[in-house]
Amino acid sequence: MGEAKRKKVDMAPLEDAVGKVGSALRRLATAASGSFGSDCFMHAEMGRLALEELGFKAVRKSGFAAWRLGAGDGDVISHTEEALSYLPPGTEGLPYHTWLEVSGYIVDFTTYQLRHKAEELDAADGGHTNVDWCPDVLIINKHHVMTYRQVAQAATPPAVYYEARSNLDDYLASKYTIDPQDYVALRILMFNQSMQVMGPNDIES
Repeated sequence: MGEAKRKKVDMAPLEDAVGKVGSALRRLATAASGSFGSDCFMHAEMGRLALEELGFKAVRKSGFAAWRLGAGDGDVISHTEEALSYLPPGTEGLPYHTWLEVSGYIVDFTTYQLRHKAEELDAADGGHTNVDWCPDVLIINKHHVMTYRQVAQAATPPAVYYEARSNLDDYLASKYTIDPQDYVALRILMFNQSMQVMGPNDIES
């Protein structure tokens, strides 16, 4: 009992930091990301820098992932080689995902986009994805991560799969860079939680 309570207390500072960073990233990306829904590397790398500033050592990971959003057979969004995977409209390539690991926990700042991804997938294939689970940010102990098959066969959410591939992260790191001005904007939002953002994505075409 005492050990469980201590672990719960120890999680509080991490949850607080992740909440602050996640809120800032969500406001910034929703307003200004030019690749909303396929900007996981940006979320992870800027999130890593921000958590480091708040005192947490985070390691960026890239690989494959999947999330069960509802109880239906098709209520799974995946970025994996094992199944037909989500890719933004008009794009081709290998489905992948990027996230962070912090002290034995997986931190994913992009889970708020799962509803958006489900809507795009439905528009592409004519299906209907139930979205009963779509957290603003995900913090989960690595021991609770499932295999892709377990996620696909799970009865209800939450059920998540993450599998890192170091060579993929090395490749992505060579292709993507973070704009310093974007990180300046993120810091402003991180320390001003009530500040709202207007950007290109708010302008209706």
